[in-house]
Amino acid sequence: MKITIQVMVPPYTNQDLDTALNIAEACLDRGHEVRLFLFSDSILSTNTKVKPVRSDRNIPERMRLLIEEKKLRVDICGICMEYRGVRPEDAISGAAPSGLPELASLVVTSDRFVNLMA
Repeated sequence: MKITIQVMVPPYTNQDLDTALNIAEACLDRGHEVRLFLFSDSILSTNTKVKPVRSDRNIPERMRLLIEEKKLRVDICGICMEYRGVRPEDAISGAAPSGLPELASLVVTSDRFVNLMA
């Protein structure tokens, strides 16, 4: 099954991004193909310069591990990156700038589409 999860909220404001990563990991463990599309402030979760305090979760690192170890595919809205000053070289390895045409294609071709937003 092909599953796309879109997230539109900042990574450390609430737990939507954690929920998306939990859903993605569970689906990947069951053999499904999963794409995560980051839109709006959620693109900040891919910034390698994020340094959470020790007691908080490290969302970019968790996402990077899911990309490397479980083949999660992560698309980052390129316009959202530009607007927030995040350069492609600042993003975690394996996350790729993308756009709304790619998102539209994912919506049409996915078996399930989950949208997490505030």
